[in-house]
Amino acid sequence: MQETYKLVHLNEKDFLGEIYNRYGKKLYGYAIRTWNVSEDDAWNLIYKTLYKVIESHGNYTFESEEKFASFVFRVFINYLRNHYRDEKTRTNDFQEVDVEMSTLGNRGATMTETAVNPKLTVLNEELDKMEDWQRMLLLMRSEGMAYSDIAAFVDKPENQLKVYYQRLKEQLTKKLHERI
Repeated sequence: MQETYKLVHLNEKDFLGEIYNRYGKKLYGYAIRTWNVSEDDAWNLIYKTLYKVIESHGNYTFESEEKFASFVFRVFINYLRNHYRDEKTRTNDFQEVDVEMSTLGNRGATMTETAVNPKLTVLNEELDKMEDWQRMLLLMRSEGMAYSDIAAFVDKPENQLKVYYQRLKEQLTKKLHERI
């Protein structure tokens, strides 16, 4: 088998397939077992890594397949660290919504009101704009359901749900950042 870094004659798609076949499952296993990353986050980071390797491997010279593997792994570790840092700051940004009691009118009637969180309001507005199957996919996947189980509810091919899910997450994140 020819060394990966010597496959410069391949087009980008074929080279991506080759490094995916050689390194994808190893990186996935490492992310899941060592970093406790979710399945979707792990695949997202793997694809980022592979595209970054394709983009930048020409800037380096490698003495052996081990050196190239080390390069791939180093890029992946950097993405894992960035992901961990981002997740840590995201959980620190979480704010609790308080429930307060207020008195209405002269009758002394009480009613429970929730303090309105603007981020939650924006999220609900964006979710309302989506189709039912899109909301179901986001909700069910966020609860950890397998794509095979979700396919029965949303009437979409199981092998396409991962792509739909990633796209929906990106679109929703982009819209939330634009509005907040």
